[in-house]
Order: sequence, then structure tokens, then C-alpha cells
Amino acid sequence: MKNIFKIDNSTYILVLLGLLSGYIKNIFIIFIIVLIHELGHVFFFYLFKYDIESIVIYPFGGVSKVNKRIHERIYKDVLVSIGGVLFQLFLFILFYLLFRYCFIVKSTYDMFCTYNSSVILFNLIPMIPLDGSKLLFSVFTKYLPYKLSYLFMIIVGIISLVLFVIYTFIFRLNDIVVYVFLFVNLLVVIRDYKYIMNRFYLERILYDNYYDGILYSGDINAMKLNKYQYFKEGDKMLGEKKYLTTNRF
Repeated sequence: MKNIFKIDNSTYILVLLGLLSGYIKNIFIIFIIVLIHELGHVFFFYLFKYDIESIVIYPFGGVSKVNKRIHERIYKDVLVSIGGVLFQLFLFILFYLLFRYCFIVKSTYDMFCTYNSSVILFNLIPMIPLDGSKLLFSVFTKYLPYKLSYLFMIIVGIISLVLFVIYTFIFRLNDIVVYVFLFVNLLVVIRDYKYIMNRFYLERILYDNYYDGILYSGDINAMKLNKYQYFKEGDKMLGEKKYLTTNRF
């Protein structure tokens, strides 16, 4: 079995700095929270039999790379998106029991609650590539055309990133490493727009995907993730497989 877990070098540096400065407990708690969060995603990856390429642990969180088709059931994408947060909620219960039965002191419990709550709130912000952005994208694809959903995700991601930077500067919480990480991931999503759309159309041709309804529209840009689409050409109605095979997209 391949080793999917990787720790970024910046994480080792942070741990070393924490040891040297005496913040061992802080670093350990943050590491546990980040690890459990990623295990929440991994649980649903394995549940839905996705091919996990890698999971990289950074000082401020983890990033998972998974090989899967675009046309998966929307509820699966939602569960994968919130899997990390769900496991963090279980952590609240675990640490409460540890505190309740005197395995940890109150200062440690309070520190954990602060960090765990902060990580949950941070991940739910709709910034690319955070879980909040993926969750919002899943909601968009449920009700909007896929192409429009992708563009909306980028727009919301840009607005959220700008507001986040402004907020952190006001409260003197600015961290250039986090800013660069978020900005680079936003650029990657923008760069991959055409590639993702081509994959979206190609999967409609190659696979028998799950659909929960039928859409009649002559506009290829109106195609929804969970709807099978028919196109009108003259007096004929063409299914999406035949239409996409005979027309450039």
C-alpha cells in the first residue's frame, strides 16, 4: 500500500520552533486537530472508494488530492467536504471526557476548545481550497448549471479571500504564508477552468452517470451535474452523448 500521508517541511520547522520556544503543548494540540480533520476526509474517501493520491499536512491544515470523477453523487461531495469538521466535533466529546475524568487540566481543555473552534470556523470560510468553498460548490451544482457553479465558486472565493486578508490585517493576524497558500490555490482553480469543463463534458460521453432528472435545453452551458440533457437540433431531440460526440465543446 502506498504511503498517502506526507508532512510538509514547513510543518517540521514549526514543530522545531515550538519545541525551542516552549510551545510544545500548543503545537501538539494543533497537530492532533489537523490530523483528525484530515482523517475525517479520508474516512469518506475510503467509504466511497475514491483513489487517494496524497494527504499533505501543513502547519495550518491539510490538503488532500483524490482521483475521482466529476460526476459523483452530490451528497457524496457534501459528506467529503464536511467530513473533517464532523470528526472535529467528535474531538470535542473526546476532550470533554478527558477533562471530565481528570486526564487533562482545564487550561489544556480550554486551549483545545479555542484551537478546535478556530480550525472549524476557518475551514468553513468559502475560500478556495477550504472545505467551505467545496461545500458551497456542491450546493451550487445542485441547483445551477455546472459551468455557472464553477464560475460562482471562483467569484465567491476571490471575495472571501479579499475579506479575509482585510480582516486579518485589521486585527493584526496577518500571516504571509497562509495568504500565499490561499492565493496560489485560487490561481490553480482559475487556471484549470477549461480543463475541468472539458473533463465534465468528456465524462458525459464516456460514462453512464447517475442523474436524478432530465433537462431539455439547447444551451450546452445550461448542463447540470445531476441532470441528463437533451438538445434540440431542427426537428430532432438529441441525447447529450450524441450531441457532445458530434459537436465541439
